[in-house]
Amino acid sequence: MFLGFGTVVNFGLVLLGSSFGLWARRGIPESLRMGVMHAIGIFTLLLGVKLLVENKPETIKVFFLLVLGGAIGYWLSLEERLERLSQGFRSSGFLTASLLFTVGPLTFTGCLLEAVKGDSGLLLSKAFMDGISSTLLSATFGRGVLFSAFYVLFFQLFLTFAFYFFGNFISPQAMANTLFLGGGLMLALGLKILGLLEDVKLLNLMPSLLLSVVV
Repeated sequence: MFLGFGTVVNFGLVLLGSSFGLWARRGIPESLRMGVMHAIGIFTLLLGVKLLVENKPETIKVFFLLVLGGAIGYWLSLEERLERLSQGFRSSGFLTASLLFTVGPLTFTGCLLEAVKGDSGLLLSKAFMDGISSTLLSATFGRGVLFSAFYVLFFQLFLTFAFYFFGNFISPQAMANTLFLGGGLMLALGLKILGLLEDVKLLNLMPSLLLSVVV
């Protein structure tokens, strides 16, 4: 495998999934859509638990990073701003899908793992989830979802290569803190997808991941 392998697979599966969604269009019943989203939510939970179990963080430090990052995110109203942006372009499948596929702990943690440890597993898991999600999205929003695959490709490659070139500056302990924190946020994301954590504005907590890499 090569650097960026997970992202290239992600790109291909979004293209494939959205193409199938455009073809199937109205043939996907609502019950099937709900079942698929529940499966994605549970799988995201399991990925989060895996990262939590595999990494040994500095617990107190992670707590303060989460509090500080959350304070910054809520002060900047990151999730609210993105919601307003997506509402302004509600008819744009491109923007909706691009935000869904690239903004979140899976993207950040997956690119970091592939760049620093050569582990594409998380990005490959994300790729299959995005491929399935793109089928459902393109059936609703149309061909704009298909073009979001190119945004996913460029954004994730940029993130992966940035982590690759600057990875030497990330200490092993900072890496463990980041992956543990990413696992916690993925656990929360899974609960949110399942409708069990609707009041938590998860994107407002994302600055904590950035802080954990450098602090």
